[in-house]
Order: sequence, then C-alpha cells, then structure tokens
Amino acid sequence: MQGVLVRIPQTWLIWIGVAVVVVAAVAGLVAFFGPPADENADQSDVWTCSMHPQVRLREPGDCPICGMKLIPLSELTDEQVRVAHQARIVTEPVAFRELFKEVRTVGKLDFNERRVANIASRVAGRVDRVFVDFTGIEVKKGDHLVSIYSPQLVVAQTELFRALERFGQATPERQPQDRSFLDAARTKLQLLGILDEQIAEMERSRKELTHLTIYAPIGGTVIEKDIREGQYVEEGDSLYRIADLDPIWLYLDVYEYDLGWIRYGQPVDVRLEAYPGEVFRGTVVFIDPFLDDKTRTVRVRVNLKNSDRRLKPAMYASATIRVPLEPDGTPRPTGLEGKYICPMHPEVVQEKPGKCPICEMPLEPVPAPRLQLPPRGKRVPDATGADAKGKVLSVPVSAVLDTGRRRVVYRKTKDGAFELAEVTLGPRADAQRDGELIGYYPVFSGLSDGDRVVVRGAFLLDSQRQIEGMPSLLYAEGRGPANLHGDHGGHAPTEPASPMPAEHKH
Repeated sequence: MQGVLVRIPQTWLIWIGVAVVVVAAVAGLVAFFGPPADENADQSDVWTCSMHPQVRLREPGDCPICGMKLIPLSELTDEQVRVAHQARIVTEPVAFRELFKEVRTVGKLDFNERRVANIASRVAGRVDRVFVDFTGIEVKKGDHLVSIYSPQLVVAQTELFRALERFGQATPERQPQDRSFLDAARTKLQLLGILDEQIAEMERSRKELTHLTIYAPIGGTVIEKDIREGQYVEEGDSLYRIADLDPIWLYLDVYEYDLGWIRYGQPVDVRLEAYPGEVFRGTVVFIDPFLDDKTRTVRVRVNLKNSDRRLKPAMYASATIRVPLEPDGTPRPTGLEGKYICPMHPEVVQEKPGKCPICEMPLEPVPAPRLQLPPRGKRVPDATGADAKGKVLSVPVSAVLDTGRRRVVYRKTKDGAFELAEVTLGPRADAQRDGELIGYYPVFSGLSDGDRVVVRGAFLLDSQRQIEGMPSLLYAEGRGPANLHGDHGGHAPTEPASPMPAEHKH
C-alpha cells in the first residue's frame, strides 16, 4: 500500500509551535511556584515567606523570590512574633531635643569691596620718587606713596600767593570779594591733594612746593602698583590699589533648596585647606537678591576677622551653617529681630531707628520673630511640642517608614507588643549625640513625649502585619495581596492604600 503524503500549511506549523511553548511555560510556572493558596484556607495549610509575605503556597518549600525556607502561617501568632522579634528589635524614645539643620557649602575668599582704595594721580607730571615700590607691602593710613613733579601745582600755588597779597591790601569794601578769591585758590590746592597743613605752611613761608606727595587714604595691603620712577603720568592715571584685608569677605554658593534656612546674622564655621583642623568663625552679612541660573545657587556673603592676615583672597573654603530649629521646624531667630541695621553696612546694628554713622542711610528694622517661645520653666502641650528651652519633640529618622505620601512608625505598647502609628513630621534635622550627628524629624502629631518607637526591625514588623492582613505601611486599611504569583483562584490583588500615579498609556 502506497503511503499518502499530507502537506501541512506553514502557518499551521507556527501556531502549533506557539501552543507547545505556552503549555510548557504554564507547566513550568506551576511546577516552580506550586499551587496557590486559597485565601480562605486554614492557616495551618498555608506556607509563606517572612521576607516576602505576598508568597502564600499550599506546600512547604523554598521562597521562589529569595530562596528562604517557607514557614506555616499558623506559627506566626502575635505572642510568637513578639518573642521572636524582641531580640532583634531596638527602640528609642520620642523626646524633646535641640534640633538643628546643617547647611554645608563651599566658597572663595575675596577682598572687602568697601575697603579697597584706587589711588589716581590728581595732576599731570613726572614721577620723581616712588616710596612704595612693590606689591604686597603693608601700608598705614597717611603713609607717603609717591612724589610727582607737576607744573600744574606750581601754577596753583602762584594763584594762592597772589590771592593772599590782594587780600592783604584790600580795602574793607573789597575784602569780601578778595576773600572769595583766596578761598577758591585754597580749594584748588585741596583738590590737587595738598593737605590743609601744607597749605597753611605755604601761606606762612610763601615758599612754593615743586612736588606733589600722594599719601595712602587707608591702611592695608598694596595689591596693584602701576608706576615707576621717571614715568610721566596724566591726571586720572592709576597709581596704586590698596585693600584692607581685615575683615575679609567669603562668598558662599548656597543652593536654592537650602536658601530658606539662611538668615542674616547667623554664625558660620569656615575651614580652609591651608589650615587643617582649624575653624574660623564668621557671620552672614548679606544674601544676594538674585539666583545664578546656571549653577542654581545664590551668593551669601560672610564677614571673617583677619587681623593676622592669614586668610588670603582667592582661597577656597568649606563652610557649615548650623541653624537651630523652632518647634515648627523653621529657623530660630538670630537675636537681631526688632533691631535696626544699615542695608549698606550690615555690621551697623542699633536698638533704635536712625541713620547709619558711615553712609547716613536710614536704618531698616529687622523683622520680629513670628513665633514666641513660652516662659522659661513651662511646657506648652500643643501639637508642635514647644517647651521653655526651644527644644523640639522629635523621632529618630531610622524609626520612620515612608512611602512618600504616608509616614508611619511602630510604637511599643505597655504589654510589650508593637502598634502602628501614623505620624505628621517636619523637615529632617539633626541633633548631637555622643559626638555624632543623628537624624531626627520634628513631630507634629501622632506621638507623645516618652513613647518608644522601633528604630531597628520596623520592616520585619511591617512585613508580619502584611502577612496577617493588618494595617501596615502600604495597606492602611489592613488589606493585603493574598497571592501575587498568580491569581488562579480568581482573586484580584488588593490595591495599596496609597497607589502610585497612573501610568500614561498611548
């Protein structure tokens, strides 16, 4: 009998292959995960993983996620969980603490702009002698810098002598007019840089000066020198630039997310690579009114004492601004509130309104603190936990479980169990403990002074609560997924209490 050859279409072969692959995959998954546990099954017949409570199987074995041995759900009674976790759980008290926010940043030293003098020639002439002949030298106010021969000076002195002669010979009727000529001649010499003492000596001796000596208007360091002996200069030519380096300025770059913590008058700890281990103390004196669009930072100016001249312009520095917090998590007043300061000279601080003694601008008031602490020795039992010393009711950062929308802690009860507590917290801050910085949150609601909260082991407790279907971090109403490995029983997974935003679909 001759065989019959049956030709099978190619598309049929493709679909047969796909069916074989799907059947094999399903069989493998069932073999790997095992039969899913019925949500209503007896707890003695349900096996779960202590690290992955969503795993619930009908048979013992290993967790398909982490490989740990599965345990019967019935073994995890409240008392057994309490005993099993006690050795691994660490608690700390909720208490009133001195909290602060540390803002760390970097910057660079620079000249004090208000203490830099540009010295220019007031006359045209020839430089005959240079007394200060190199940069970097320290000068005092009134030190002579350079001597310039100037025909213009000779002409101005001649006018002075003629005015003196006319005034001495003037009749009483002409004396007022001749006096005005004399005053004009004196003023001209003053504008050329001649001192009043020198003018008085000219009038007494009637002896002309052929050279104009220029003196230092301020004390400081010569940072620029633009002349040499024998050089001819014109009126207005730059001769020297002198900078007083005490105090010196430090410009810090503060990121915009830290800017809200910065206040005028705050102390600043400054460290420089040139002096390892040393800390220099400065004060915030100005905050720029604009932000650098490229770096997203704002320049903050700090005044630093520099009487020994150890701090040099252009040195790089790192700075720490420690900001004590109010009970509501805001920066504590610096002590200047209610006083009056000069916007141009912030070091000028007065108790009463008036004018700046330096620039005569009106002094502006510093805003008063918006939160007054209670009298010393009393505690206010409010939600913020303010007390007489300004301490803040706080909880360790390590105790807080955070989804981004909801924060919870586990609080120890009187009978040794642990209960879930939802909390409202302020911005993260720090406190000093045993020489180290420990992170804390200000507590606005949910906890009281003296409560003990879990700082190590909270995730294990939360995992156990998810296994038991009790309220937990993700499931505020106590609902939890019965089986996330596959919904063979027709039960849809329960959605978390705080779902993530819906994914955008095209």
